[in-house]
Amino acid sequence: MKMALRIVIRCVAFLLVFSMLFLGATEYLRRADDEADEIHAFYNEPKNSIDVLFMGSSPILRGISPMVLWNQEGFTSYVRASALQAPAVTYGLLAESLEYQKPELVVLLCDNIFLEFEYAEREGDLRRALDGMKLSKYKLQIIRQITAEDERQTLLSYVFPLLRYHERWKELDLAEAEPVPLLENSFKKGNVYLRGSEPQAYPQNFMAPSDEAPPEFNEAAKGYIEQTIQFCKEKDIPVLLLHLPKMSWSYGQSMKLEEFAAEMGVEYLDCDREENRAQLNLDPAVDYYDQGHMNLDGSIKLSQWLGTHLKEAYGLPDHRNEGEYQAWHEDYQQYAERISP
Repeated sequence: MKMALRIVIRCVAFLLVFSMLFLGATEYLRRADDEADEIHAFYNEPKNSIDVLFMGSSPILRGISPMVLWNQEGFTSYVRASALQAPAVTYGLLAESLEYQKPELVVLLCDNIFLEFEYAEREGDLRRALDGMKLSKYKLQIIRQITAEDERQTLLSYVFPLLRYHERWKELDLAEAEPVPLLENSFKKGNVYLRGSEPQAYPQNFMAPSDEAPPEFNEAAKGYIEQTIQFCKEKDIPVLLLHLPKMSWSYGQSMKLEEFAAEMGVEYLDCDREENRAQLNLDPAVDYYDQGHMNLDGSIKLSQWLGTHLKEAYGLPDHRNEGEYQAWHEDYQQYAERISP
């Protein structure tokens, strides 16, 4: 009996030491990444404290500032987005998010309904999202979708990122390397803003009505977006389909997405429609980072305009005078200091 107990104790001790070394090595070899950090910091938000969840790909990651929304309107929000986020990832991230929060609104960017996502070519973008996620049934569902599409990527390499990054030690100066743990608290609440700009100009006849047929929806993407919307409906959470400024957009795509939103019974808001562009008053020479993303100045303008719309359309609460939200004032102060010239 004593011998068996010693064996069990030794096995447990070995597993504990191995786990500590494994996790430590992962933190040393992990590439620091803002998107993975912001996705992970979401877990530190107090349960059921987020009023609005923003989901989708890089235009919403770069273009929406929860801190601007907080300072102007007083409602709380978080952006769980990543570059070129596949609809399968959006669905899994949202389903996981609703285990932690019960928002009053989900804002979904789904321009990628027109795109075919190449899992084999987008491993880096996939890992930006998944490396920040905790292990859960939703993460495993996403991984199974990825590995079904690309057999070179493995479940174990996503569950244990060290198996993918183990050769990074060749790139590091081990004498000076420091661990890079995932972010635990974010003052930006998921936003990863971009400084600087390349002067842009709207294409000729941008968003003008045309007889040209828009591209067809990608059926796989459409299926995941439908599941995402349906999941929210089952939870009694309104959904807003949002299109953010992008110069490679067309009137036909906008109308097709509006029809889809009507079929799904949700609101659609297109920031590139002429009436909305006039209100936003974005200057393409200074407010865009590139043709598809806002820079910091553009994200502030966009967030101010969108905040007013969301407040009026959805009756979102104002928590600015509530003591339990004091941390949001502190985060805003840090945000304001960081973005100042």
